[in-house]
Amino acid sequence: MIAPTASSIHQVSRRALPAVAGVIIAALIFASAAIATNATLGASLRTWSLKIGVDAHSVALAAQNRHPRRMVSSAQRFRSDALRARAAIRSQRASTIAGKQAKRLAVVAFTDYAAAGRLWAASGQARLHGQKAAASRYARSATTFAKAGNRFLVRAGRLVR
Repeated sequence: MIAPTASSIHQVSRRALPAVAGVIIAALIFASAAIATNATLGASLRTWSLKIGVDAHSVALAAQNRHPRRMVSSAQRFRSDALRARAAIRSQRASTIAGKQAKRLAVVAFTDYAAAGRLWAASGQARLHGQKAAASRYARSATTFAKAGNRFLVRAGRLVR
């Protein structure tokens, strides 16, 4: 067996250095990407929950002031924003188990919000047609969906802080 010389060891280490550096850089990028995906998921959740909150306030205000037409249009906007939020959250990539669970909870929350929006719009339509009992039934069902959506969204938000 021939003993390695200093120059041959130096040549081998010179060739290995870029490979080792590449592995280290890839590990750092992967670690930062894992943090970034949960961070972007959390930012997306905050953005959409604020938008949904504004829409819900608009629906509640129209209902309080007994403006069924305004309630219908606000409820339809609430529903469409909930569906867009659900699609936006689905397109996000979670990097941890908590992030994946938060994503699932958020998708369920925005699905519940979409159902609430549909029912609030139906309540307003029923009110426009003089069907007070049906309007009350739809409004109660919508409230149930909205409360469930709230619970799921709060739990999702806690997971991606």
